[in-house]
Amino acid sequence: MRRFNRTPHYSGPDDPAIGEVRGTLELGETVVIETLGGADNDYEAAGFLKAGQIISGASHRRYARPGGPFLIDGIEPDDWVAIEIVDIQVGPYGFYRNGGPNWGNWRCLAPVRDGLVHFPPDFIVPIRPMIGVIQLASWAPNAIDHGGNMDFNAIQPGSTVHIRAQKPGGELSLGDVHARMGDGELTGAGVEIDAAITLKVSRSPGFPCSAPVVEKTRVVEHAEEWLTSARAETWGEALRHAWLEMVALLIDRYDTTYEYANMIVGTIGDARPGFATGYMGTYATCQIAITKELRRTGEPFTP
Repeated sequence: MRRFNRTPHYSGPDDPAIGEVRGTLELGETVVIETLGGADNDYEAAGFLKAGQIISGASHRRYARPGGPFLIDGIEPDDWVAIEIVDIQVGPYGFYRNGGPNWGNWRCLAPVRDGLVHFPPDFIVPIRPMIGVIQLASWAPNAIDHGGNMDFNAIQPGSTVHIRAQKPGGELSLGDVHARMGDGELTGAGVEIDAAITLKVSRSPGFPCSAPVVEKTRVVEHAEEWLTSARAETWGEALRHAWLEMVALLIDRYDTTYEYANMIVGTIGDARPGFATGYMGTYATCQIAITKELRRTGEPFTP
């Protein structure tokens, strides 16, 4: 099986190899593609090892090679491509943003060990890897017809993404993997992390759709949850109220502070619409879900 590494790193932001095609994939071929996480930092070299440590996106840049573009042999414009996500392995460190309706927007370190994400002071939760960006080249890069930064949790191991090609060879690119992300990416980030994605490309039968179709063939997670609810005139207001309700619940059930509860909601909370057809009424409802697999260990993370 071929593997496309993020190393050797580029020499810097002006390296002429940046943006070049990284290779050609064969239809039916399974490959491993390494992707870079978030701001592409070497956290260990920078000494960023503590869970929740505020970090700089400019420190110790690596200039790692991205997950694409790759040509796909035999693909022509108007062909549909099936990208099957076989597996996602994530790195040892990522970052999240401690943001939300009543907090700042810091970039904070999140260690990952033995399938668990560590948050301060002693929270852990199982990983749920997903791919934020998966796309073919497009003539209209701001549209969703080619894929792009879609941030759907459904794009995970056991899923196949079907995308219509617009250019010869398709030009597949992917990245923006999260070790875990709540539905809606509430702070604009999940746990952004390096990854190694195993995938298979093949020709898709196609669909009568203008945007990508995601086909799920495996149930990855089924867990008990806490869910808070809200209603407001707009989705944004309902989301804010449900968010604050969940913060209050976590403070009570997990004996934690407002800051830590808000961090958990913003990073792993799933935002789910209830009544969201605004054109049919004057209100919207929303729930925030947090898995009951979230727990406290009683001991802070130690590298």
